[in-house]
This record gives sequence, structure tokens and C-alpha cells, in this order.
Amino acid sequence: MSQPNKERKRKMDALISGDNSKAHTSQESCCSSAKTPCMVQGSASGDSQGNMCHEFVTVLRDIENEGSQAVIHTHACDLDDVWSHKYPLPLSKYPPKTIKTGNKYYDVIIPDLPQIGYKPLQVIAKGRSGTVLLAQDLHPGIDMREAECQPVAIKLQSGKKRKQTTPTGEDSQRKEAVSDEILIHQRLHHEHIVALINTICYQGRTGLVMEFCESGNLETLLRAHDARFVSESNARKYLRQLHSALEYMHLSGVAHRDICPQNILITNDNTVKIGDFSHAVNFSPGDHLCTDIVGTVGYQAPEMLLKQQYHPRQTDMWSLGAVLFTMVIGRLPYGRIKTEDEARSLKPLVFPPPSVLILSSQVKELLIGMLAYVPSSRYTLNRVKNSEWFNMASDRVQIGSFYLVRQPQKVCDGEREREVKAEYEI
Repeated sequence: MSQPNKERKRKMDALISGDNSKAHTSQESCCSSAKTPCMVQGSASGDSQGNMCHEFVTVLRDIENEGSQAVIHTHACDLDDVWSHKYPLPLSKYPPKTIKTGNKYYDVIIPDLPQIGYKPLQVIAKGRSGTVLLAQDLHPGIDMREAECQPVAIKLQSGKKRKQTTPTGEDSQRKEAVSDEILIHQRLHHEHIVALINTICYQGRTGLVMEFCESGNLETLLRAHDARFVSESNARKYLRQLHSALEYMHLSGVAHRDICPQNILITNDNTVKIGDFSHAVNFSPGDHLCTDIVGTVGYQAPEMLLKQQYHPRQTDMWSLGAVLFTMVIGRLPYGRIKTEDEARSLKPLVFPPPSVLILSSQVKELLIGMLAYVPSSRYTLNRVKNSEWFNMASDRVQIGSFYLVRQPQKVCDGEREREVKAEYEI
């Protein structure tokens, strides 16, 4: 900082902390009930009581005395600037509205969901396999904080059947896609797999009640960055978590077949979890290979697009490699390949020049192995786990989903603040 700027800052600090006797005031009040504003004006971090000052609010609660009132300490300065902050509403305060999924069968039963313990709040995602709703759990015995602050996600299936639901080819044992997804998801319990809480069966329709990941998905996180990629240290953290989940699935006899950023959910503590098992299959060594084309364009292995029989675990490795490539470079490795001709004519992997993006040689080696064109040459989970890049230590700060946090935004400067800035040419 230059000397004039330092002098301006020193004078301004002195003015605010010394000359202005009202610069730091405090007041205490008791809060007997939770406030539920959707938009708060006049405060960077709490509620304003009318003077529209810049306030810092600390809420203290006696944790040893359950049911005691919270004491709110408010510290305000007289610069009169105006701030706004969006706070999540308690779930019971969501405004009532008609929810439409586009599926006439589910649109009929959605108004009845509170009867079976779930209050639908809004649609949060739509896809080929169904619609996901944000909902409040109304079952008796749910803790108050969970009932008001921890929603669940309800996936209502599209009802479409798979062309091939199991890799065995035994038509007599085929089940509907809905049942396959539920049966597979019920078996999986891992810290990096979205938890299945309950299933809904109502008027012949079924749905999945799952944990809600507050920070959206990996695609949302990448779009929050202007460059559409994250640092190698962040990508390494996410890959380790995804590897752990995929290794657990494969050892449990399950192949996912749709690993992509949209199906990788992120929690508020910057943890990633794999979700959406609508294309998952039971697969163990010795089972018949798969032939159906599933998954997300750009993340499908070439052997799948070539309509060859394929090993679903090997296609999962390709998809995981494509996700890693997208995380560290910001684009798909080969674009949105859709046809047999495009899959057949893939060229060796090309990385951005160092003048555009500097990548470590270790991550390049790992990506080349995971995205090998020949399935038998592709890196396995064990090979990835023992790669040099995967085991590199990093002392860099991992910000991750911090970018998705809604920060307070200043609406306008107060009159006093404008005067101070004008006086010191700030």
C-alpha cells in the first residue's frame, strides 16, 4: 500500500474510532422467537431495527439452560451504509405455491405428499430419470432444528423403463428401472454417497427421499468460477473422495455408469457425494458385459458409443477421468462426442499450452491413463490410488464451495461514508 493510501486509512480509522463518539455503540435485546426474514436491509450479518446502520450481530445462547431466550448483541457504526443479505427461510415459512413436475401422474399426487410425511417446497432439478423436489420432513419425532433447517430431497421417477436393467440378459428377472435404482441405492452406505433416507410408495407411484446437499452440484461450483476450473489441490481433494465412493461401489458389486459433474453433489462443508443411481447396475466379475448406451454426453466412454460390449467398471473410470479433466482444465477432454464416427476418430489427449494454463506433469500422466482409449489399458482404481499426483501433499488453502456462499452485498453508501471518502479522496 502506498504512503498516501496508508495515511488516508490511518486518518479514516482515527475518525471512526476516536473522533466519532457514536461510532461503536451496543445494545442488547432478547429474542423470544426466531426471526424469519427473507431479505434483511441495514445489516451485513443480522437484523436492523430501523436506523439502517452497518451492524455486526452476535447471538448468544445459554446452551446449558435449554429453552432460554437468545441474547442479541448489536454493534453499529454511524456511516449509514445500507447492506442486504439473503437468509434461508425456515422450511415452515416457505410461501405456498403449486408445484409442477411435468409428469401428469406425479403432479396429481404432489398435493397429497404431506399426508405421507413430506411437505413439497419447490422443484430443484429436472432430468431424464425424474424430478427432484426440496421438501420438509413432517414425520413425528423429527428434531425442531432438522424440521426447520435441514430439508430433504425427494426424487420422483420419470417412470421410463430401461432397455436393459441388468447385465445378465435374463429377461425373466428384469425389474422396472424404479425398483432397480431403489434396490441398488438401499445397499450403499458411504460418507461420499448421497444417503437414501426413505422411499415413497403412494397410489402406485414411487420416489426416493434423500439427504439434501446444500451447495448444489460440481457443475454449479465450476460455473461459479470465471475460468470454469479449480486448483489442482482442490481437484485432488474431490478426486480422493470420489475415488473412495467409487471403490466402495465396485467392491459392493455396483457400477454407476453416469459419473458426471451434475451427479456429484456438494455439502456446505465442501464434501462431495455421488448421487443419481438411475443407470447403475449390479456387476460382479464373470457377469455378462453391458451393451446399452447410458450416461451423460461427453462423459461416456468410447467403447459405449461404438456399441460394443463393455465392462461397466472400465466406463466408470473413463467418466471419472473426464470429471477430473473438467475440474482442472475447465472443459471436456474431447467435447460432446455423440456418434460412433466421433468416438472412433478420437485423437491423443491434448492439454492447454503453458502460456494458457500451467498443469503439473503428474496430473497430465494421470489423465492420460484414466482416459486411455483402449479399455484394457485404462487405469484401474488401484492404479489411480497409487499414482504420484493422487498422493501428493498440498499445503494450499482449499476454498472449494466457499464460492457458493451468498455474501452480504452493499446496497449503497451512507451520507457520512460518502463525506469521509470525499474528504480523504478514497
